[in-house]
Amino acid sequence: MDRTLVLVKPDGVQRGLIGEIISRLERRGLKIVGMKLMQVSGELANRHYGEHEGKPFFAGL
Repeated sequence: MDRTLVLVKPDGVQRGLIGEIISRLERRGLKIVGMKLMQVSGELANRHYGEHEGKPFFAGL
């Protein structure tokens, strides 16, 4: 069985798109086996995107 991680960016949450995103995934036959809503800390985001540090778009990540 393949698994996929789906992340919704903050603007998607603010725009109320989470339900629509889940619906689209399910309509395409994907089964949601787990879900967690969390706000990522700056420290975790920096570690996750660390390979892009120093690039012009880094601050926007």
